[in-house]
Amino acid sequence: MEYVDTPSQADTSAEHLSMKRSAENIWAMPWQELSVVLGQQNILAHRNMNIPHRERAAEFLRHCGFDLSKFEHRKQIEQFFGEALFFIRHTLLSTDERERFPVPNELLHLEDPRRLLVFASQRVPRRRYLRLWSCALLKVMNAISHLEFNGKLRELDAAREQIFGRIRSIISQRTDQGWKAQSQNLEVQLVNLEWKEAKTRHSVLLKLLHKPEAMAEEVFDYLGVRFVVSEAHDIAKLLRILMETDIIIPHQVLNLRTRNALLNLSSAHRQLSLAYDLLQTGTVSPEEFMQMCNRVDWSMSFDEPKGKGRQNIHSSAKYKSIQLTVRHLVRTPNPAFLVLSSLAGQLRHARGLEPEDDPLLMGLIPEENARFFPLEIQIFDRRSHEVAQFGPASHEQYKSNQLQTVRKKILGGLLHFDETRLQTQDF
Repeated sequence: MEYVDTPSQADTSAEHLSMKRSAENIWAMPWQELSVVLGQQNILAHRNMNIPHRERAAEFLRHCGFDLSKFEHRKQIEQFFGEALFFIRHTLLSTDERERFPVPNELLHLEDPRRLLVFASQRVPRRRYLRLWSCALLKVMNAISHLEFNGKLRELDAAREQIFGRIRSIISQRTDQGWKAQSQNLEVQLVNLEWKEAKTRHSVLLKLLHKPEAMAEEVFDYLGVRFVVSEAHDIAKLLRILMETDIIIPHQVLNLRTRNALLNLSSAHRQLSLAYDLLQTGTVSPEEFMQMCNRVDWSMSFDEPKGKGRQNIHSSAKYKSIQLTVRHLVRTPNPAFLVLSSLAGQLRHARGLEPEDDPLLMGLIPEENARFFPLEIQIFDRRSHEVAQFGPASHEQYKSNQLQTVRKKILGGLLHFDETRLQTQDF
C-alpha cells in the first residue's frame, strides 16, 4: 500500500489562518483617509491615524518633510508641539476645562515625537483619551507647519506698505469733515476709514483651523481696508473711484470671494439708463436729469443675488456689506541677489575693475521677488456699519462663533469626558 504525506490538522489550520490574514490585509482599506482624499470628509473630522509603530512614524514624518535624524527638523517639531499644546490649553479650553481635561502625562513628558503619531493610532478603549489628545495636537501642529513655512508672510510688511500706500494716495483728510476719496473726476465723502491691523499668529491659526481647506497661502485677509460712506449711492461712486485709480483692478478680482449684500445693481442700471435716454432726447433738462439720478434707489432687496462667493457660516444674516478681494503684484528686493551683488562688487573693486551690472549674476538670481498679495476691501453704508458694530452681526460675535467651531473640530469627543469616564482611562 502506498502512503501519501498529508499536512497535519495543525498545519492546515495555520495555513488557513495565514491565508485569512493575507486576505484581510488586502482589503483593509483606510476608509477615513480615502474619504478625505475624495473630498467626502474633512481632515479635522479624523479621530485617529493608522501608524502602528515608531518606525512607520519616522518614515511618515520624513515624507512630510521632517527627518528626525536632523537636529533642526526635530527642533521644529518640538516647537510646533509646544505651541499647539499652549494653543489648545489657553485658547480652546476655558480655565475650568483645563482642570477637567488634564493633559496626559505621556504627552507632557514626550521625548520622542514619533510616539505622538503612535498614540494617535491606538484603538484600545482605555487609551481613547490619550488618542483624542494626540489627534488634537497633531491637527494644530499641521496648521502651524503651514503657517511657519509660508514664505509670503515674510514679505507681508512690504506688501502692506506698497498696497496701503496706493490707497492713501487717493485719500485726503480734513479735520472738520473726516476723510474724502477722490479720483480725477469724482470724489466721495467717507464717514469712516479703517485699516485692518496685521493678523496675529493666533488669529491666523484660528482661521486655518476653522477653514481647513484653506492653508496659509490662501488666507485672503492679511491686508484689508474698510470704507464707510453715508448712503448706498455713495458706494457706487466709491467703487468707481477705486477702479479709476486702479485700487480695484477688475481682472484681478477673485470673483468667488465677492459678496454684495447692499447694491441692487440691475435696478439702478435700468433707472440710470432711462434717465440718460431722456436727457439725450431732450425730454428732461440737466437739472431734472440730476434729480432723477439722485432719486435712484440703489438698495438691495432681500431676493437680490448676493454674489457668487460662499457665505461665511459664522457671519450673521444681518451682516450687510460689499466685500471683495483683489490681488496686487508686489515687488520686493531679493536678499540673495543683494548679498551676491555686494560680493561681486567687492571682488571687482579688489581687482581694480570698474563697477558694472553683471548679466550672469542677474540671469542666475532674480533681482526682485514678485508675488501677488490679496487685498480685502469692505464697503458699508452708515446703517449697515452700525449693525456690524453691535448685536448678532458684530465682529465679537463672529469670533465667538469661529472659536466654538474650532473647539468642536479639534477637541471633538474629548469634551464629552466626565469624571467617571476619565477614571476608565489609562493616561
